Amino acid sequence: MARSGYHPEMLEVTVTESSPASTLLTVSGELAGSGAQRLLSRLDRLLDQGHRYVVLDLSAVTFCDSGGVSALVRGHARASATAGGLRISAASEQVARVLELSGLARMLGLKSAVEPQAAGTAPAGPVPAEVS
Repeated sequence: MARSGYHPEMLEVTVTESSPASTLLTVSGELAGSGAQRLLSRLDRLLDQGHRYVVLDLSAVTFCDSGGVSALVRGHARASATAGGLRISAASEQVARVLELSGLARMLGLKSAVEPQAAGTAPAGPVPAEVS
């Protein structure tokens, strides 16, 4: 059931950089529903055109649901099947959290965005003594 007054933010996918080695896509908006399908279609077109390595900047993605996660996993599988790859260079806090919790961050090349203290663990190394 749709929320009253809620209007999903349109997903935009822009080719930011392209070289023979890799293509950088900047993604903004909501990675859900038709937006997730739009991203997957864009990835398919790039792979069909011979782009083997695709890097995604998801730092401007405001929402990601299971359909968005599925699109990322399917895009990764399709790129891998062409002897290429797909990785995420940056992600918004919301997307990073979803990928960390689902165990997909490492597979997609996303460096951990969760700080040790935010994850509920103590920082590594000795704790400095207080100076009086």
